[in-house]
Amino acid sequence: MANKERIPENFKSPEEAGEFWDTHSAADYWNDMEDSEVEFDIMERAYQISVDERIYQFARKRADAEHSTVGQVINTVLEHAFSGTD
Repeated sequence: MANKERIPENFKSPEEAGEFWDTHSAADYWNDMEDSEVEFDIMERAYQISVDERIYQFARKRADAEHSTVGQVINTVLEHAFSGTD
């Protein structure tokens, strides 16, 4: 790539970084990148499950109204439904 844009030293937000990489290919910057070591300590598991379309649409409407995500709404409803059942 002849006139590639420089990678910013620091992005102001994750959104700004996302916007940059949405419009740029890491392949064009491979030689400009540095190796780094990253360690992950995963403390929580998430599971994917199927839900009926009707349930999903109810949860989506509620999530929109509460400025939340569908997953958060469904988790809250299930947590409430199962609380005290141990």
